[in-house]
Amino acid sequence: MKFEPGPFNSYARLLAAMLATLALGGCGLLPTTRINAEDNRVFLPALRADIDFGDSKQAASEPHTGNAIEFGIAKAKGGDSQSLVAGQSPIILNGTTFNAPQQLRNDIDYYFANVSWRWRKFFAERSLGLEVTAGVGFSSLDLAVSSPTQRASDHLYTRGPQGSVGLIWRLNPSTSLQGRMSEFISTADQGVNKMMRYELSLAKAFHDNLTLRAGYAVWDVNGESQYNMSDFQLHVSGPVIALDWDFNAGN
Repeated sequence: MKFEPGPFNSYARLLAAMLATLALGGCGLLPTTRINAEDNRVFLPALRADIDFGDSKQAASEPHTGNAIEFGIAKAKGGDSQSLVAGQSPIILNGTTFNAPQQLRNDIDYYFANVSWRWRKFFAERSLGLEVTAGVGFSSLDLAVSSPTQRASDHLYTRGPQGSVGLIWRLNPSTSLQGRMSEFISTADQGVNKMMRYELSLAKAFHDNLTLRAGYAVWDVNGESQYNMSDFQLHVSGPVIALDWDFNAGN
């Protein structure tokens, strides 16, 4: 009996096409260039409110041992230029492709908010204290890329766990030097997957419930896309002005 290869070859081609589609779906992305932006002249305003559950006799605005719920929001807005040289993979944002070679402008408008449980401990009531926070973070990024002939933008929202560790050095009951390192992570397919924030500030209590902080901060904001979009790596730094409202739950 003569073997007819036609049907077998058709099935083999179909199976190969299916496997190729699955493979492309898994590693599935066109090669792209990462969106990079570094701006070291960004003003970083912030607001914070906390409700203290300790039984301290001190004013709520004076750093002391205890537990609190902390609500915070901070903003960063800046931008940077980026060059795509000949032969480099394109940048893709929200369906728009920027091919090399050309000069691009990357702009960011970023908000980060969090709700956290905060623990502070001043050892033997000395000047140096430790603080740790853990909670949920909410990341909202407006990212735009533009060239002389094209412009694309996208709003990227993610949420996930966040936490921080910090040191507080009390100079006097109403004045302290505060340093904090925070990290946010998300497993979302698109948007900010990781954010690191470093801050050093001088805090001054002007009222039992009001503190002003001034200092310097560095933010690193990164995203890896699972879709046909460029990853991004954003770095901003600059002066911080923050206002804190502090309340005692028992008052």
